[in-house]
Amino acid sequence: MKRTLRTASLYIKNRIEPNRGICSASKSLKSPVKPATPTQFSTHVQAEVSRWDPSISVDSASTPPSSWFTDPEFYQLERQAVFGDSWVAVGRTDQLQGNGSFFSGMVAGEPYVVVRDNAGTIRAFFNVCRHHAAQLTPLCGQGCLDKFVCPYHGWTYGLDGRLTKALRLKGIKEFKAKDFGLKPIAAAEFGPLLFINLNPDAKKEELKESFLEVYNRLDERQFNDLAWVKRVEYPMDCNWKVFVDNYLDGGYHVEHLHPALTDKLDISSYSTNVTPLYSLQEAAGVGDVRVGSQALYIYMYPSLMINRYGPWMDTNMVIPTSPDTCTVVYDYYLEKETLQSLGENANEFLTTSLAASDQVQQEDNMICESVQRGLQSSSYDTGRYAPGVEMADHAFHQTLARQLRESVGDL
Repeated sequence: MKRTLRTASLYIKNRIEPNRGICSASKSLKSPVKPATPTQFSTHVQAEVSRWDPSISVDSASTPPSSWFTDPEFYQLERQAVFGDSWVAVGRTDQLQGNGSFFSGMVAGEPYVVVRDNAGTIRAFFNVCRHHAAQLTPLCGQGCLDKFVCPYHGWTYGLDGRLTKALRLKGIKEFKAKDFGLKPIAAAEFGPLLFINLNPDAKKEELKESFLEVYNRLDERQFNDLAWVKRVEYPMDCNWKVFVDNYLDGGYHVEHLHPALTDKLDISSYSTNVTPLYSLQEAAGVGDVRVGSQALYIYMYPSLMINRYGPWMDTNMVIPTSPDTCTVVYDYYLEKETLQSLGENANEFLTTSLAASDQVQQEDNMICESVQRGLQSSSYDTGRYAPGVEMADHAFHQTLARQLRESVGDL
């Protein structure tokens, strides 16, 4: 497909790594600063949080201040208040096909590992040895093992997190192995997706309960019976919320930014259903094989988008990597029946469909990076919402603001 924008090789790197974990560290994967506790946040950050009132309706509200998208201290606050206390998508169930299979990554500066134990149960742990804090597996990797062995001093843990071996502890006092297992993280399946929640009080049942309408809508469209096809990662020079805002504008930007996609959708049919934790955007298709007769665009707070259209589904996991960068991880799925029926034409169909998706993403990348530069300009502080279409974006900011206010407290 001919590109109207710069090609991926010139504009943005994308790489395909089917089973690696998701990392929210910096681009070099250097360990980020440890998240601050609520009492460590400055009065400046408290003041900036309080500048945006979530009780103001969309028709009267301004957008959040630009500091929310540019301030390094604000980024640290979000790691604790948002990503440390929400269900965050980190991977797929097919990455853990056999007992002992695992993948690892980072969320909110916290190393994690997700594994299928010997009983077939999916578990998650902080990827931190209880001895001297080394990671038990590569920081953002995948593989299969029968136990976790720390590469530093050999402390060994079962796939259920129990400490099973710790050598040369003769003379140690007040030590019980049962007290030194890996720290667990709540993990939950959602169709073919895997989520974790760093809040120690989180219960896996809460995920489906909170997003039941989303689950049911996707289940109606073979959510649990799709074939995973490919993963593509897009590093972006914008704050993670800029990408979310772009997704949640109710199709406002589509006819201006995505001319090829516009030809495949009936923009006049666009509708948006909003709740505090998720939104559903829908538009009718106009006969394109890839888009189909109806496109469903789902946002799950804070950082997951699910797009179901024609025979395709793709998920977009937005991973913050710094105050002004993020990585968007795309996983593509296809209906099994469609994949089987393509036969010798499968490669051509996949290539054409994925190229069309890539074109949309390149266009979104361009505008999101443009917005980030504008947010850093001294000429811009706040904007306004188009109330008839940007209500999902406003709802996202409301939920975000409430979490932030709860974390920093009152001035």
